Amino acid sequence: MVQISINLDGAKRKMSQQSRKQGQYALANQAMADMNQFVPMKESILRNTATIDIDGGGINYNTPYARKMFYMMMYNYTTPGTGPRWDNKAKTIYINDWLNAFIKGAKW
Repeated sequence: MVQISINLDGAKRKMSQQSRKQGQYALANQAMADMNQFVPMKESILRNTATIDIDGGGINYNTPYARKMFYMMMYNYTTPGTGPRWDNKAKTIYINDWLNAFIKGAKW
């Protein structure tokens, strides 16, 4: 499971719970799409098993070795540009897109 922390305290006080959930799910969906290029891809299995929690609270990679790949407990990343902590790689590039996805999803 990948967890990315974005402080939404101000937004939470100003919008309904339903709007927050829709925004959070939109953010998770955008983040998953943007991270995909940094996820190791020997046979695409790891990338293809990514799912989003129903509330948008997390992105899960459902393979037995996902945790090892994410935390660099494995060292054979065969696809250039991929490797551990793909969330941080994507976050540095796409954080504004993720925030915009939240705003658009929440209809704020």
